[in-house]
Amino acid sequence: SAEQEFSPTLKIAAEQPAFKIDESLLTKVLADRGFSATSLNNYLKSPWDYFYRNVLRIPEVQPPHMQFGTAMHGVMESITKQHTKDGSVPTPTDIKKLIENELGALPLSQEEYVRQLEKGLEAAVVYVEHLLKVIPEKTEEEKKIRVILETGLPELPELTLTGMFDRLDFNSRGEVVRVVDYKTGKPKTRNVIEGKTASSDGGYKRQLVFYALLLSLYDDDRYSTRESMLSFVEPDAKGVIHEEVFTITDEEIAELKEVIVNAVREILSRKWLSEAIEEGSTDYAHLAALLQEKF
Repeated sequence: SAEQEFSPTLKIAAEQPAFKIDESLLTKVLADRGFSATSLNNYLKSPWDYFYRNVLRIPEVQPPHMQFGTAMHGVMESITKQHTKDGSVPTPTDIKKLIENELGALPLSQEEYVRQLEKGLEAAVVYVEHLLKVIPEKTEEEKKIRVILETGLPELPELTLTGMFDRLDFNSRGEVVRVVDYKTGKPKTRNVIEGKTASSDGGYKRQLVFYALLLSLYDDDRYSTRESMLSFVEPDAKGVIHEEVFTITDEEIAELKEVIVNAVREILSRKWLSEAIEEGSTDYAHLAALLQEKF
């Protein structure tokens, strides 16, 4: 008989017991894991995205464009680390090796591997030229930060916030002057980043405000910067690299704190469990509907 394709979501749907999602489960997950920019954005898109991705952590296969993003982040990390170490950047041959290593670690078909290698090499060679004009002497890559946000909520007074910074740029006094976040894909306009277009939810900008909030709560003053930059590592059709710089304000940070506290309050209230699921709001509608039927 033909082998059936394994689908984690269908398997979970079939095995989902008739259980109540009680407050203690949600409180425990929030207490243990807190929020990252990604899990907060998941929640704001749909509580069910948050529930299945961040509470139950359903295994998902990344689509090729996300795998390409993962590989390019790794390549950028190696390039800027080398620059901080000795002021040099890898040669095109070395860059090709870096990309091969990163792609080799991913579950790609031979065809997809070749396609992404070509695309990655083309982008990286252009990006490195740009990088040499803008990068400071010292950078720090893939820095993980964990801080505590006081929520004022009796049910969870302290919430952990976590983040991983693609790149931090330092000045000569050893202070961070800018957070840099790499993005692959077509460069986005400021309006799209800020959520001012019909199709954009402002998730990119929220991520930058989240980073500024993390650094404002971090116990090392050398890291407190309000400047964030989205750096699009793939050039546009004319071969130009686009970067958008934002200075995050006190108001934006205060607003985001409110959004986070409200999200915690709403998650723990469990109202979303019984609310009708908006069509198209989540990839998990079929699972959520099955779960809702059981209680």
